[in-house]
Amino acid sequence: MEEVKKPTTREVGIRFGLISAAITIVLFLIPALIGQNPFKGVWNWVGTGVSIGLIIFAHKKFKDDGDGYMSFGQGVGIVFWMGLVSTIIGGIFTFVYINFVDTAPFDLMLEQNLEEMEKAGSPEQAIEMAQEWTRKLFWPIYFFFGVVGSVVVGLIVSIFTKKNNPEAEI
Repeated sequence: MEEVKKPTTREVGIRFGLISAAITIVLFLIPALIGQNPFKGVWNWVGTGVSIGLIIFAHKKFKDDGDGYMSFGQGVGIVFWMGLVSTIIGGIFTFVYINFVDTAPFDLMLEQNLEEMEKAGSPEQAIEMAQEWTRKLFWPIYFFFGVVGSVVVGLIVSIFTKKNNPEAEI
């Protein structure tokens, strides 16, 4: 009898990372095309909810295609690959869109940040410095927190979706 090949965390993570990237791009384009800030507000919450759902489905796929079990570490590994793939693909798309297609979403974000700082009574020099540093650090922070944020969410979700193999626990 031929043994069925169990999926790896990387295979499942990359597959669901590609799905997540496609959804990330759509969730960026919808507000960008209707003139809303895609980096803030309800769109972030929608994206987080979709991400949690995809993580749950990825974990279920891993267990269903394997031996029915998934350790906490395997769950986090799946989410790491999902976050890495999704952040790289979604980030590259967003970077290209903002720098070569339409700068309006990024300009809108900067404008809203400016208004919030003015409303809070921040000094002009602080506002200018914040705008300058936002322009410089946006992309490194985007990529760093895209992966780290995914792993943090994955840590939490994996607590609930793990299913340890009782035979492996000695």
